[in-house]
Amino acid sequence: MKQITFNLPDALADKFELALQLSGDNRDAVAEEFVRSYLGRALQSAANEFRTPEPHPHVTPRPVQPQRNDSAANAGQPVYGTPKHQQESQKRPQRTDYFSEWGKAIHRIPRWARNPQQNNHKILRAFFELKQEIGNVTLDALRRRCSDPSGHPNTYVPHFDNNYSQMKFDNGNSHGKVFEEHDGYITIWDRISDTLQRYRDYFE
Repeated sequence: MKQITFNLPDALADKFELALQLSGDNRDAVAEEFVRSYLGRALQSAANEFRTPEPHPHVTPRPVQPQRNDSAANAGQPVYGTPKHQQESQKRPQRTDYFSEWGKAIHRIPRWARNPQQNNHKILRAFFELKQEIGNVTLDALRRRCSDPSGHPNTYVPHFDNNYSQMKFDNGNSHGKVFEEHDGYITIWDRISDTLQRYRDYFE
């Protein structure tokens, strides 16, 4: 492992320390995730900058008709050379892709796996324990296991319901979807199942 240090403004550093305390995340794991994300963006940007557009030899450019400057144009009629649907699309704001973070737990599971004090780690540990003990896991059983600091300290999660609900969907500021509920039983979401199985030993 190579050690890298960098400086942050005091206010930003204080907020970072507070966020680590609240989330229970590991400092090195967070830094590694940030560097990987940065490398992906930077390398993709560099690749796009040096990419040469491919020519289209069989496409003949359409001539642009001159812009009208008469009373019809001044009266709000569409301007020649710019189709009406293009004018409308220029006025509409760009749509945000709702699915941009679909399956984001895939990138967080390795970090949760290496941090036993993190709440997501504890909930997953409790789930796998119950899976071994009783087979099908209900929400009540998982809640009881995560709400027993004396009997099961390694899986005790304060405010369990809030933390668990953040693991049932992907959008917004959720932790990332991991669980689904079917007929009263909790199951692992198929989208992240393979990743979770690779790290399962960390949660047992």
